[in-house]
Amino acid sequence: MFNNAGVAGPDGSITNLEIGRLTSLLAVNLNGVVHGIKHAARAMIDRKTAGSIICSSSSAAIMGGLASHAYTMSKEAILGLARTTACELGEHGIRVNCVSPHGVASEMLVGAYRRFLGNPDLKTEDVSKMVSETGSLLKGRGPTVEDVAQGVLFLASDESGFITGHNLVIDGGFTAASNQMSFIYQG
Repeated sequence: MFNNAGVAGPDGSITNLEIGRLTSLLAVNLNGVVHGIKHAARAMIDRKTAGSIICSSSSAAIMGGLASHAYTMSKEAILGLARTTACELGEHGIRVNCVSPHGVASEMLVGAYRRFLGNPDLKTEDVSKMVSETGSLLKGRGPTVEDVAQGVLFLASDESGFITGHNLVIDGGFTAASNQMSFIYQG
């Protein structure tokens, strides 16, 4: 079962965060995942069927400064929830994992780029190009929805049968290292 829910929620300073808007974001981004895990686990346990539950998190959960406070908090909480539910559900043969994509030019990300860059005409291709230039160690290669789908399919498959409590980061190495000083590897 793939838990894939997320809304961007409120931007801006923590000093101006409206708790009502935070609560609305958490209702989707976190509570939706809780319900998904709960009901998928119940069905698998009742049928005595091993299975795989995959939750969508984000690179924002593992590296500060990539999204709003509210979004980051919700996606970080999903990582902890996946680890704790992996502990509980493993005895039933149920694996629980996460995928954490970075920079996929979804409508949510493109909308954020349009707002923050003040350019309502930005297209998906424009955002993909920007991410491929500055948001990946793989120069000229940005992430695609297909990259995420392949990660989810792997975690759902028998090929990942001994993987649980894991966060598969799909980010072209962006959160693992910085290439700002790659000149030191020259010559």
